[in-house]
Amino acid sequence: MRLTVVEVRRLLWRRIPALAVLAAVIISVIALIGVHGQARQIAQARAGADVALEQAIADWEENGEQYLQECLQGQEDERRAAGDASVDWGCDQMEAPSAEQWYGELPPVGEQYTELLAIAVYPLLLLALAVGSTGVAAEFGHRTMGSFLTFVPRRAPVFGAKVLAGALLSVPVVAVCLVALVLGVPAVYRLTGNDPSILADGVLPSFWMSVRILGLGLAAGALGAAAAFVLRHSALVIGLLVGYLMVVEGLLSSLLPGISRFSVGRNVEAVVRDGVEWITYTNCREVEGCREVTQQLSLGQGVLTLSVVLVVVLGLGLLRFLRSDID
Repeated sequence: MRLTVVEVRRLLWRRIPALAVLAAVIISVIALIGVHGQARQIAQARAGADVALEQAIADWEENGEQYLQECLQGQEDERRAAGDASVDWGCDQMEAPSAEQWYGELPPVGEQYTELLAIAVYPLLLLALAVGSTGVAAEFGHRTMGSFLTFVPRRAPVFGAKVLAGALLSVPVVAVCLVALVLGVPAVYRLTGNDPSILADGVLPSFWMSVRILGLGLAAGALGAAAAFVLRHSALVIGLLVGYLMVVEGLLSSLLPGISRFSVGRNVEAVVRDGVEWITYTNCREVEGCREVTQQLSLGQGVLTLSVVLVVVLGLGLLRFLRSDID
């Protein structure tokens, strides 16, 4: 425990934790700006202050009947040309434009919060990874790891302390964004004149999602520190991650949909959302089209897969630290 406290203090003297916290604040501000823009548009439209929407409503009131008749006539012509009486252009659904049609409906605060978290989790985990890897990599780069071992000659406790310190320092990075969104989303709703109340069934999902994201942040910090023991350079850790995301998550997952359930991104999504579903297409033929297959990934499977990845990287980092030269 004393070693961990020392490592946390050493990391706090570096700039990267403060910069990561600042970046997390910027992420939350960008998310809130997006929510504010949508909320303001909906509030203005409902109040009749949206010029474009009011012009569209006036146009419908003046020409709506003509548009409906043109639609019905075109639908009838298409039916005769195709010899198919089931052709439906959806003319019966034509109506005056509304604020909800143009800008969508603003979800309850709890639902808005969870949707923002599901997007923000990825840059937050990248920041946690950077915090964990930078401190360890800097010691190898500045050749100070060997001098530290003169005070604590046992390498295994040193490895554990540095990995744990990297994990712990990921907490403020993730937490500051979570808190900013928790406080910011209701404030934006109130500022734009929307109802900021949270439905009872929206509180617990948001809370447990936040807890799971904090756990992922701890794992990302530990992963970054362990990866730095393997690669011994923070840029290599980040570069390897970016390369993985581009090749495996992007290219291979699209070419081989079957491996998607084993990808880190899909498993992170399963953990964040308490399980996830997605659709793949098989047996694609020009005439018959493709067959849709619904894939599912549970929270437990996501936790298991990510735990295996973390354990493997921790094992590789410890093995190299124990058996290789420090400098």
